[in-house]
Amino acid sequence: MSGGKREGAGRPPIDRRMVKVPVGYKLPRWLVDWLREQDVPAAQLIEDALRRRHKLRPPGDGA
Repeated sequence: MSGGKREGAGRPPIDRRMVKVPVGYKLPRWLVDWLREQDVPAAQLIEDALRRRHKLRPPGDGA
């Protein structure tokens, strides 16, 4: 048996516009404390809030 790449194996490529990028922003301590108390990751809360507030849709989302 020989090793190496197999046709159809592995994760399909993702649109580079959808790749998550680490960023650092300063937020008030009370907001950071609240975010840390939540059961949902802070990044997800922030992304959901921005999408709702500004009616944003991901690129290529035909819905």
